Amino acid sequence: MGFLKRLLGGPASPSGGVADEDAGWSVIDLETTGLYPKTDRIVEIGVVRLSQDGREVGCWTSLVDPCRHVGAAEIHGLTAFDLRGAPTFADIAPSLLSMLAGSRLAAHNARFDMTFLSRELERAGLGWGEPDALCTMNMVSSLGLASRRGLAAACEELGIEHEAAHCAISDARATAALLVLGLAGIDRLPAVLPRLSNAPVPPPSRTRSEPPPPRVDTSLGALADRVGVPDGLDVSRDEAVAYLALLDRVLEDRRITDQEVRALADMAADWGVSPTSAGALHSAYLGGVWELAKADGVITDAEARDLKIIAELLGVPLDQAAPARPVGRDEDLRGKAVCFTGESVVSIRGAVPSREAQEAMASLHGLVVKSGVSRKCDILVLADTDSRSGKAAKADELGVRKIAEPVFWRLLGVEID
Repeated sequence: MGFLKRLLGGPASPSGGVADEDAGWSVIDLETTGLYPKTDRIVEIGVVRLSQDGREVGCWTSLVDPCRHVGAAEIHGLTAFDLRGAPTFADIAPSLLSMLAGSRLAAHNARFDMTFLSRELERAGLGWGEPDALCTMNMVSSLGLASRRGLAAACEELGIEHEAAHCAISDARATAALLVLGLAGIDRLPAVLPRLSNAPVPPPSRTRSEPPPPRVDTSLGALADRVGVPDGLDVSRDEAVAYLALLDRVLEDRRITDQEVRALADMAADWGVSPTSAGALHSAYLGGVWELAKADGVITDAEARDLKIIAELLGVPLDQAAPARPVGRDEDLRGKAVCFTGESVVSIRGAVPSREAQEAMASLHGLVVKSGVSRKCDILVLADTDSRSGKAAKADELGVRKIAEPVFWRLLGVEID
């Protein structure tokens, strides 16, 4: 365990004047992108600290950016949007180890969680070896506390409150409750992680209840700083149409990069679009999308999410959107090669289309469907605009055009519910 001493500086106290049997517990739960530590990553971690006699004395939790496709969303309920802006494991690793120091480890299915932790620490350049941890899954079975080993099932059988399954801090707290029930019957205690002379520092964190940070600062103020053109409210129709068309293209993947912001600013300067006029056009654009969305009298959940993203990117509050319809592009996508990534987020004729249905509709509209992203692919359709999938990364690398799924279907004239 010398890695703690090397990592954090200062000697690790052998006992710190406290006997091992007086050490407390760190009960850990992880949510991951999948089941394979070699390729999958942690997306959320929860830690509950218990005193030696089982009293909760602290807790900590955070979402973790896996730096890859989020995976297993149907289990942990997290999307790439939720994880945007979360710290990476490398960001939290040093402070996490400091927080765990001087305690015994416990987890439900400890082999799974400890293997993932070891892999993540290796990626972060911090070796851990084979950590010693008590497994409450094995404990409930060996002590005859419950007939079922699964966390939710064992808690139900033992009458333990378990508020939100597959939420890391909720699972860690439920695991801690199981541990307390079995403490008296445990024959062998896991080793105590070395104590440290320096006080632990809480790791950076972002919880499920905290909203992701803005995608990028694209408010009117930021654009005005870059444009640097004289003030003025007037702009010709041709300039307005050109700016709206450019805005439409930039926003079709429902993301905007610093490079795109600079490009918009440069074009606005070239065309004489003042910051005030740009702000009015942003408002008009959002208002146009709003009018299109409510044309059938219903704002669907997918449309509401889309409007919220656009409003955030444009820096225009939804309630300030001008009731105007933006100028759209008349674009023929026939013959273009298209690839899809992620499970559909729209409903068409009352059903969420499968990948096969998406590809069939694209083919009917004259597009060539591809299974992967390559230089021969023209368009990648994103179900999740914050996707960290391999396809999305490849599209960025090759400069393949990315379009958000609702935008793609509208370009084809397909009505979404």
